[in-house]
Amino acid sequence: MSTYKLESWDLSTIMSKDVTKTFADIESRTKSIEKRKSQLTSTISSKDFMQFIKDFESLHILIAKMSYSVGLKSAEDSTDQTTAALKSKIDHFLMRIDNRLLYFDLWFKKLPDEKAKELIQESGNFHYYLECIRRTKPYTLKESEEKIITIKDVTGVSSLITVYDILTSQFTFEFEEKTLNQNELAVMMRDPSAKRRELAYKTLFEKFDHYKDVITEIYKQSVNDWREENVHLRGYKNPIHVRDMSNDLPSDAVKAVLSVCKENHSLFQRYFSLKKKRLGVDKIRRFDVYAPITTKTEKISYDKAIKLVLETFEDFSPDFSKHANKIINEKHIHSTLQKGKNPGAFCATVTTDTPPYILLNYTGTLRDVSTLAHELGHGIHACLASHQTEFTNHATLPLAETASTFAELLLLERLLKQQPESAESLLFAHLDNMYATIIRQASFVEFEIKAHKMIEDGKTRDEISAMYLKALKSQLGKDVEVDDMFKSEWSVVPHFFHTPFYCYAYAFGNLLALALFETYKEEGESFVPKLIDMLASGGSESPVTITKKLGIDICSKEFWRKGFVVIEELLKRTEKLVDA
Repeated sequence: MSTYKLESWDLSTIMSKDVTKTFADIESRTKSIEKRKSQLTSTISSKDFMQFIKDFESLHILIAKMSYSVGLKSAEDSTDQTTAALKSKIDHFLMRIDNRLLYFDLWFKKLPDEKAKELIQESGNFHYYLECIRRTKPYTLKESEEKIITIKDVTGVSSLITVYDILTSQFTFEFEEKTLNQNELAVMMRDPSAKRRELAYKTLFEKFDHYKDVITEIYKQSVNDWREENVHLRGYKNPIHVRDMSNDLPSDAVKAVLSVCKENHSLFQRYFSLKKKRLGVDKIRRFDVYAPITTKTEKISYDKAIKLVLETFEDFSPDFSKHANKIINEKHIHSTLQKGKNPGAFCATVTTDTPPYILLNYTGTLRDVSTLAHELGHGIHACLASHQTEFTNHATLPLAETASTFAELLLLERLLKQQPESAESLLFAHLDNMYATIIRQASFVEFEIKAHKMIEDGKTRDEISAMYLKALKSQLGKDVEVDDMFKSEWSVVPHFFHTPFYCYAYAFGNLLALALFETYKEEGESFVPKLIDMLASGGSESPVTITKKLGIDICSKEFWRKGFVVIEELLKRTEKLVDA
């Protein structure tokens, strides 16, 4: 049997050996497509239209591989000047290519409805891609204006976010006479020692507060850019409406999720009271929210983690383990800790002809094993949908968290069966995670809605931070003591900078996965092909259409409450163990 070691990823399948040649190839194909611009009329035949789309897709593959290869290299080490210089060159080159190809989207949006409908009906797997183009018609500007915005995004707000990434990825933290990166420091926030947890948070916030003026300015200007372009120029109803439209989600579905999450603050407040009892403390503090209930800090080797996750997937479905093995065996995981590496974890789907790439910062905790299962779940989702087009392979954000969360639940059930003596600590750890990925993420979006309005109204950093702190205290309840230092926590959340209003996808995906997992427990093996069929849809249809096939109404609060029923059952199970 193979032994798995921490290692870097192999980017050779997407990274060009001759960048100059790739530039030339993209340029040549772009010119070829530009020459056919005259074909794009209201009388174009379905045959000519489909040939155009397929050539467009082929060019997209080349562009994606070039863009992702340098992006992944940068995530591996954001301090590498050679990579940074190449990334800048590629970004600007592709910006110009995007502008030259912009005419297709604009032409298709202007087509008469009948002709557009005809072409969509004849387009096969491309139909949803084309429907999405038409959906944003009301928010599209003139071609010259769209070109200016493309340039502005690369040279303006994207550059600001790059500054944030470079700045924060280089942060090191002096902690107990050691120099740690942010991922290593985050492990200390879940340490059995209360003093160490508090020191870890203090160390983190002090570093970010030292650069608070720069970080706040970056955030304010990214928010201003988002509002001015999308609301005032394009005409979206409000800042979050932009994300709803890109996710193809009815605003009612998003409101339902956020509302039901707010309803259930009390459920997790009950959980924190239980945790206080289990920890044997008079008052639980925000520092203690993720405190382990045991002092055992056994490290899990990377080899053991990989094998555990693969065994879990194999027991559920050979398709799951097959695709996970492919990602691992082709060395598409970067798991080592190193200076300049992006914190956290992600899964990047480049193109349909290559397995996704996964970035981890593996430190050997049980949480890291769960993260491994989570990111491989994303990878499996992409592999199952690889028969879709390059434009419809990616599931929209709310559905993109389904396979990843489901994978974590499979792992939890396996561990509970294999290690019944550890059931209490496993359940506490999982409820910690449910808080972090559902209530906390939904609250992040509530914060963003208010923060965007406050910045528009000219409010200060201190006022924004005070609002964050007040909302956090309300969310956690009277039994949790929140130190004032947490007012700075918002500045540590990269999603606020990179992808505004992204975080509701976590709440959406987790609650959906909980409901699906409950169905799996009820139906057993017969449910597996249903889930695989859903995941294989990728982004080929709207979330409403995909979930409706499983009898789900995502605009219904009652559906989302089902997810919390599952959480409450876990909580009751945990309460019995504590009271035993």
